[in-house]
This record gives sequence, structure tokens and C-alpha cells, in this order.
Amino acid sequence: MMLSSKQVSRFQTLFNDTPPDIDKLMDECYHDRVLFRDPLTERRGTEALASYLRSAYTNVTRCEFDFGESAKNAHSVLLPWSMTLEHPRLAGGKAFFVEGVSLLQGQDDLIIFHRDYYDAGKLLYENIPLIGRIIQWIRSRAA
Repeated sequence: MMLSSKQVSRFQTLFNDTPPDIDKLMDECYHDRVLFRDPLTERRGTEALASYLRSAYTNVTRCEFDFGESAKNAHSVLLPWSMTLEHPRLAGGKAFFVEGVSLLQGQDDLIIFHRDYYDAGKLLYENIPLIGRIIQWIRSRAA
């Protein structure tokens, strides 16, 4: 079942708060039986997803999404985004950017499936001091 444009807009608004109001996000956007996947984890249910998001936003100074125009069909919404992130333990505390896309599927106008696609290296590994230098060196050799 399709997610309404209003629900997608609500999802975007709530994720652009730093940190997002996780309880409100779970109550207003996600189905109790949500399945969430990204390159780092898979979580089932709102309790597990809320716990993951609370942990992910620990110490985040700033996290903003610039959402692109969504693509929709009868079952899914594909939502491109560019994230600006500041975290004291990543990239020397400076802002960095990661591009990705979220695939959302709905039931009862709530998100029952949420899959994020992005480069985990750009988000995390390249922004950890020693590991980041190694990954950047490997990428330069592969190019």
C-alpha cells in the first residue's frame, strides 16, 4: 500500500531535527512491525529501530538531510537524500556529506519497510582517523 505524500513529508521533517524526536518518529511514521535495513544493521519492530536510532544519534552535533524529488509507484517510495553530518569523533568534528536513497514501503499509511542505501565507507570508515587514511589509500589504488 502506498504511503501518502503527507506521511512522506512528515518523515522528512522529523528526520531533519537534530536529534530527531525518536518517540514521535516511531508513533507517527513507523508501523509496529517495521523492518529497517541499512549497510550497517537490520532491525525489526519500532523498539529495536528506536534503540538503534538513539544510539546512532549519540554525540551527533548536526545532521541535516536535503531530500530530492521522490519516485513513487503503487508499493514504494524512493527518496534520494544528501546528508550533512557533524560528529566530534568523525572527520575531526567537521561537517561531511553522504549521499544515499531511502526505499520506503507502507501499510496503513505507516512505514513498514525502510531500506537505506549509502556508502558506509563514506559515512563511517573514511572518517575515522587511522582507518580513514587506509581506506582512502586503497580507493586511490583501485581508481
